Amino acid sequence: ENIESYVRFKMAAIILNESIEKFRDKNQSPVLQKASSFFSQITAGSFEGIRAEFDDSGNPVIAGIRSVVKEIVHVNGMSEGSADQLYLALRLAGLEAYLDRNEPIPFIVDDILIKFDNTRAKATLKALADLSEKTQIIFFTHNRHLVDLAKKNIDDSILITHSLNA
Repeated sequence: ENIESYVRFKMAAIILNESIEKFRDKNQSPVLQKASSFFSQITAGSFEGIRAEFDDSGNPVIAGIRSVVKEIVHVNGMSEGSADQLYLALRLAGLEAYLDRNEPIPFIVDDILIKFDNTRAKATLKALADLSEKTQIIFFTHNRHLVDLAKKNIDDSILITHSLNA
């Protein structure tokens, strides 16, 4: 009798969790959905997106969803580079939401790709290039390698470089 009761409760918990996941995915805010898309893009598919979660204290937090295994990874469980990419995805989504309602403003970033490997740096440069269709992107870096990566992967019609020589 106890086993039967346990199985019923366990099955109900599984069904409830699946329903919560479907509801959560369906009702994400547009900014969170866009941030999820950016995060997938700039992590080169290592993460399929992000979603709102709750920590052990019931506080809302943002977590990444690993591709393939669908593992939920909280920011404190991510590498510094992945956490930086998550924050950048949120900033880009916020900027895009702002641009949908307002006049364009320049987006200025300084050495945001320091902890990114080449694959993720290239994906991020592409995301910034796409965003440059809506607003001016000013990207500062002291790393010549990133300039070369941008020149190789971003169309010359939208990429303008300027070097300061000491």
